[in-house]
Order: sequence, then C-alpha cells, then structure tokens
Amino acid sequence: MKNFRKLNKRVKKKEDMKKNYCRTVIYASHMMHHASVVLLLCLFPFLPATVRAQELTVTVDSVGQLASQLPDSIRYTMSELKISGPLNGNDLKILQLITRNVRVKKPTDQPLKVLDLSDATIVENKGSFRTKADVFPAAMFQGSKTLERIVLPSSMLEVSRSCFSGCASLKEIELPDGLRTIGDYAFNGCAALSELKLPEGLTAIENHAFDGCIALTSIDVPETVELIDVAAFANCKALEKAALHNAAIKGISNAAFSKCERLRSMELPSSVTFIGSEAFKGCLAMETIQLPDAISEIGNSAFEGCQTLQSIEVPSVHAIGSDAFKGCQALKSIEIEQVNKIGNSAFKGCTNLTTVTLDGNLQAIGTELFSGCIALSSVSIPMSVKTIGKSAFFDCKSLTTIDFPESLTRINDHAFENCASLKQIFIPSMVKQLGSNTFENCTSLDSVEIKGFVEKIESDVFRHCYSLRVVVLPISVKSIGDNAFEQCSSLSSINLPISVNAIGDNAFEQCLSLTSIAIPAACTTIGSASFRECTALARVELPAALKKIGGNAFAKCASLRELILWAPLPPSISHSTFKGVVLAACKLMVPKGARSHYRDDKAWNKLTNIVELN
Repeated sequence: MKNFRKLNKRVKKKEDMKKNYCRTVIYASHMMHHASVVLLLCLFPFLPATVRAQELTVTVDSVGQLASQLPDSIRYTMSELKISGPLNGNDLKILQLITRNVRVKKPTDQPLKVLDLSDATIVENKGSFRTKADVFPAAMFQGSKTLERIVLPSSMLEVSRSCFSGCASLKEIELPDGLRTIGDYAFNGCAALSELKLPEGLTAIENHAFDGCIALTSIDVPETVELIDVAAFANCKALEKAALHNAAIKGISNAAFSKCERLRSMELPSSVTFIGSEAFKGCLAMETIQLPDAISEIGNSAFEGCQTLQSIEVPSVHAIGSDAFKGCQALKSIEIEQVNKIGNSAFKGCTNLTTVTLDGNLQAIGTELFSGCIALSSVSIPMSVKTIGKSAFFDCKSLTTIDFPESLTRINDHAFENCASLKQIFIPSMVKQLGSNTFENCTSLDSVEIKGFVEKIESDVFRHCYSLRVVVLPISVKSIGDNAFEQCSSLSSINLPISVNAIGDNAFEQCLSLTSIAIPAACTTIGSASFRECTALARVELPAALKKIGGNAFAKCASLRELILWAPLPPSISHSTFKGVVLAACKLMVPKGARSHYRDDKAWNKLTNIVELN
C-alpha cells in the first residue's frame, strides 16, 4: 500500500510537468570558430508526436561553421530560419539538406517554411560544392516541397539556374535591390508563387525563369531590363497584368508570354523591334496589344490562338511568320503597309476577318494564308506578288471578288477552293500554272477568263462550279485534267483551244447544260466518263487524230443525236463508252470511204445509223 502511494505521486508529478512548459533561451559561444547562436525554442517535456512551430536565428562570423551551429539535434526542428554572416559551399550544402528535408522524419521534425538570408553573404568556394561570390549554386533549392517564403541575401547579384525550380509551395520571394540577373528556370514550376516584385537595376530575365508560375497574377518589369528571354513567363495562367513600362528590351523572345491565358492587354516599349515565335501564343483573353513603330518582325505563331484579339496595327512590319495570327477568331481587319514576307497560315482560321489590305514588296501569298477566313469579303494584293500558295484562300466563303496583279505567275492547288461567293475570275497574262482544285466548289462563279500561258487545266480546277456559264481558255492549253469541269451544270458551251491533245477522266461529267462540244484536231485521247451524264449534249464532233475514247465517256448522254467523227479508222472504245445512249436515234457520221471500217468494228457497229461525210 505504501509503495502504491509513492507510485501514484510520481505519476501525478509527471502529469503536472506535462501541463506546464517553459520558454528557454539558450546562448552558446564557440571561441574557436568565433560564432554565436541564439536559439528560441518552445520546449515541451514529454511532448507527444506533434510539435509546435519553432524559430531559429543563427549568426556565423566565418565560413564553414554552419554545421556546428546547426547540429543534427536541432537541424530539422525549426519552421523558420534566419542566417547571418558569410557562407561557403559547405554551409550551403547543410542549408540544402535542411530545405530538401531528406533525412527520415522524427516526431520532433519541422518542415522549413521560411528562410531569411538577408544578412548572409555567399563567398567564393572551389571545394567539392563550388560557389561564386554572391550567387547560389545552380539548383540550390530545386524541388523543395515545404519552402513558402525566402528572403535572398542583400548582396546577391544573380539567381542561378534552376535555383528554386519546382518549389511547389513557394509563395513569396524577396529579391535584393542589387540583383542583376534571374537565371534559366530559376523559379520554373513555382506553382504557388503569387507575389513578385522585380528590383530596379535588374537587367535580364532568362529562359523559362518563371515558366509555370500558375498563381502569379501581375508583374512590373523595371526600365533597366534589357532581356526577357525564351518562355520567361510562359504558362503563367493567372497572369492578368504585365507592365513593361519603358523597359530597354529590344524584343519579346520566343514564347515569352505563351499560354498566359488571362493576360488581357499589353503595351510594348518603344525599343522593341521584334516579337519572337509563340511570344503570346495561347493568350486566350488578350483583346488589344499596342505595337511600337519600330517593330519590323513578328515571329511564327506569335499570336496564335489569341481568340479575343480584335485589332492590331502593324504599320512598319516587314516580315510576319507562319501561323502568326492563326485562330485569332475576333480579329476583324488587318492593314500592313510595308510587308515583304508573310509566312504560311499566318491568318488561318480568323473567322471574323472581313478586310485585308497588304502593301509593300510582298512576293508570295503563302500556303493557307487566309484559309478558313469565312467572313473575308475583300482583299488587296500588292502588285509585286508572283505566287499564290496552296489553299491560300480555302473556304473564304464570303469573298466575292479578287483582283490578281499583273506580276502573278502561279496559283497553287486548292487556292480558292470553297470560295462560294466568288463570281468572276480574270487570270492575267503572266500566269503559267493553275494548280489542281484551284476553284473547286466556287458555287457562285459565273465566268472565267484565262489570259496566261497555261498549258494544262489541272484536275478538279472548276469542279462543282455549278453556276459557271462562260469559260475562255488561252491557246496555250494542251490538256484538260481529270474532273476539271465536273458538275459545271450551267456550262452550255466551251471552246477548247486547238492545241488540246488530251481530255482527262470525268473532265466534263454531269455538265447538264452542255449542248455541243467540238474536240480540237490535236486531241488523241478522251478519258473515261469524260462527258458522262451530259444529259443535254446533242452534238459531238471528234477529230481525225483521235485514237482512244475511254469507258463511259459518253454514257447516259440521253440527248446525243449527232456524232461526227473525222478519224478514217475507228478509235478504240469500250463496251460502255456509249452506255445509256439511244443508239438507234444517234447518227454516226464518218469520213468518205470509212463506213465499212466502222460497220465491221465490233464496238462501233452497235451504232447502226452510220453515214459518210462529203
């Protein structure tokens, strides 16, 4: 019983100790290393596993002493740490271990959240962990998961490469006034960084420095900044304001602000002469941007996908890259006065673009330049243009007229395909080539006149031009390509040049209004289904040079009544060449003395009404 009372008193004493705690200040002096440590700790005797936040201030008088001032017993027990004095590579290695918290956690461990190095200095060190004066080693704090706030040394000149890259919890960073450079990937992927004040005197923000800082809402770039490098602020999805003021930058580098989805407007400094590739690509909220007069070049995809960009003035730009304004759906008009080069697809998919005025020494309208600009009704092409690229005006459904310059020599494939409102075309005399499908599905096209030295009407050039009534071809044409005039259902007649020597497959298929056709003397072949279902075709004249007529060439020509053939020997045909023609009602007229040849030919003798021409 007596022993039980003693034991009970001991338990009660321990419980009383748990209820009371004391704040202890420990001061330690180490004469050999001339360093002092002030430790402010909340000590909890008999503490359970959870531990309250602790702060620690360390002052060192010489390099290499941090390890002794932060022994293992306290190294991982503070949430806030301030260090003063000179630090070398060995000291920074200790600091790196703390911020990355690589050791096995104990009940007394605390993740370091706040680090104040404002009174610390980085000393040059050539040991195993090398350092430069006033610069952290590369990737010093990379991947720290707990660091939320840091104050950099007041003497620091540069934030090194990847120094804070991937510090996912970092919310605030205090940069010193003397800072000159923020290095490559310095704060890349700091997803929680919401506050940032760039110091006066800063001259360079290097590649991907703040790439992926998705919580950053605004930045003010000092006048002293001369470089905003590649993707410096890319993927800052919450960035709404980027004030460049009168910064001394000469250009906006590639992808500098790409995918800043909330960035609404920007005024560029007067010193800017170029905008790099993808500089503002994917800035979905951007409505306006003011370009300085000095701008001479806009790079590839510079504004691609800026869906709300309504207007832009580019008076002195000499070169615009491929996809530069692709997908700018709100852009309504564009006027470029001194342009020399525009890349492919530069304005592709600008669905609200209505007018385009181009001037300067432009040599080519590039591939898909205005493709999908469904509201484009007028375009002014400079007199210097020599070529129009593939699908340049594809699907420009509202384009009613276009004036080609006399300098034009080539129009490439699909250039005006699906231009459903285009009514008249005049091809100037210097044009030597019309590509395939050039005017396919131009359903309102009424007349075409070609004055150039075109040798071939390529395949599908006027296919499905349902309203086409008048076609004037130059004497230089030697062949008509496959499907060239297929389903030109309003075409009632066409004069083929004397030099035409071949007519391709389906060339005039379903030309429902065509009543007669005279094949030129030089023609030797007529392709398969070339005049199939020309239901109004009543008279056909074929030349003496003709050697072959393809299958179904005149199939379903139900009105065919007169076939004049000047060839003394029957051309090669198939059993389907005249399939669906009322053969008994069709008169075949052949040269004098040739009747027997046609009557004896097994393919031709199905036409029973054969007469000889005088």
